[in-house]
Amino acid sequence: MNATCASGPSPRPAHSASSSDADMNPTQAPRHPSFQDYQDISWTNSAYRSLLSAVVATSAIAAPLAVMQTITAWRLGYLLPMAFAAALEGVYSTLQLGRPRWRDRRGLAFRLGEIALWLVLARAAVWAFATGWPGLVELARWLRDPILFFDGQFVVTGVLFLLAWGLSIGLTGDFLDLALRPDEVAAHDSHEWGDSRSQLRVYYPVSRGAIVNRLAARWIWGGLLVVFCAAVSRVEISTSPRFTQIGLSQLGLPREILAALLCYFVAGLLLMSQARLAVLRSQWYNGDLQVPPTLLRRWPLNSLLTVLLVVAIAALLPIGSTGWLATALETVLAFLMRVAYLVLTVLTFLFTLLLYPLSFLFRQPGAQAPPPPPRMEIPTQQQAVSRLPDWLGGALLWVVLVLIGGYFLLNYLSAHGLLSGRWREWLQQLRFWWRARWAGLRAHAHTAAVTLRKRLQSARLTRLEVLGGRHIRLSALAPAERIRYFYLRAIGRAADRGLTRPPHKTPLEFIPDLVSEWPEADVDVKALTDAFVAARYDRRPIVADEARDVQGVFRRVMAALRGKADLTADGRKADRTPRVEKAL
Repeated sequence: MNATCASGPSPRPAHSASSSDADMNPTQAPRHPSFQDYQDISWTNSAYRSLLSAVVATSAIAAPLAVMQTITAWRLGYLLPMAFAAALEGVYSTLQLGRPRWRDRRGLAFRLGEIALWLVLARAAVWAFATGWPGLVELARWLRDPILFFDGQFVVTGVLFLLAWGLSIGLTGDFLDLALRPDEVAAHDSHEWGDSRSQLRVYYPVSRGAIVNRLAARWIWGGLLVVFCAAVSRVEISTSPRFTQIGLSQLGLPREILAALLCYFVAGLLLMSQARLAVLRSQWYNGDLQVPPTLLRRWPLNSLLTVLLVVAIAALLPIGSTGWLATALETVLAFLMRVAYLVLTVLTFLFTLLLYPLSFLFRQPGAQAPPPPPRMEIPTQQQAVSRLPDWLGGALLWVVLVLIGGYFLLNYLSAHGLLSGRWREWLQQLRFWWRARWAGLRAHAHTAAVTLRKRLQSARLTRLEVLGGRHIRLSALAPAERIRYFYLRAIGRAADRGLTRPPHKTPLEFIPDLVSEWPEADVDVKALTDAFVAARYDRRPIVADEARDVQGVFRRVMAALRGKADLTADGRKADRTPRVEKAL
């Protein structure tokens, strides 16, 4: 069972158990194998195919890199080697995720960890090889305006890194789909089990032809983009008083661009050869055909020799600045670009004529003077103290980004087993420390919330109830509160004397009742009531002198109330405890 297509006449794949992939005896297999942890090791563990995928992914970004070097003055010599490393990492991680025992790690968090890793490396590469490491001034600027951290060179570098990484993941995923699957092996080997139920196993047919077509289409479209970017890097546009000239600055491409184009197409052809081998391999296996081992072993070498022969023949073609084919290509390209430029000019002119009748809608009636600049208002001391610092928002944003990126990065490193040993112990201690601090913070927050809730509940007692206390410092009250205290104290004393204000009467309507009971204080009762109404309902501020005058009126009213007998209407002794009516 463990003899592979490349090492024996019977194209039997190897079984890979999730617990012991390397310790399985290559000459023995269980009688009733479990296909739950099956893996086509002979196909997936191919360093040759992995290297080709990384080369194609790296070569694909060489042409966009050449365009960026043409239009900018950035130093980007570090980008291709690091993009190759990103492509290799994408190939390796995809192969690892294809293993049965990595099923629990296949998710978005793992891929986001990879993205976070390469964005961090891209930022560090820009600092180390191009712009230099930032200082305190730059750090302060990033705190105030975080968008300045994402400069143009970092964005381009990060996008190219992720482009190479994503392309390598796509290529590796296609070749994993071309491998033999567990249902195919189960249907092929069911007759060896001696189980009648195994004859009912029917595998889901895999359309490997569609996978190869998808791979070829992706490679061809990528090649067109690479060739277009390489051509754009050599295009120059010059203007003259008569017309615009568009042509090639020089037909000879730089050696790095030629090398990238050559590597992209040669490696792509070799990958297409491997895809064709995968289709034939599955057909041979499902058809139970005996394949000579030498055919499968020599396939990569024969493909490489064939492609190199085609490249050698193409190198001998008369293409150059003096060849007739190059001159014809330059003429055709210049003509097509001039036609495109002319068509674009005509379309722009027609579009302008179409919108000309609507131009009056956007006209201004006259030239108006620009508005004066807004006055700079000096904030008060209270506003200056309460205003938050300008760096606080950026700092909070960076804390959130670091926490999220750190989580995904730690998840990625932990999945690869890079956080074992001392690192794992240190992270566990850090995790326990954070949990303890977080629990303490939550406990303090709960205690503070309970205390604040109690204070708010106690503060819900209205000021009117507070004013009804026995011991009140009048100097601690505001003038309006002092006037309200005087009136309510007088009304409470009147209630003790047997005259209570009915609920349906307002303070002004209650004046005649008070005057009829204490006619000697009619003027003071009216003055005290008017002062209370003004303090209770009027929006104007009450000054201290007004409260001081009302205090004298209050004393005369209280003296008049004390002039009556200290007996209520039913003859009982009146309660001296001051009372306060409910809020009006």
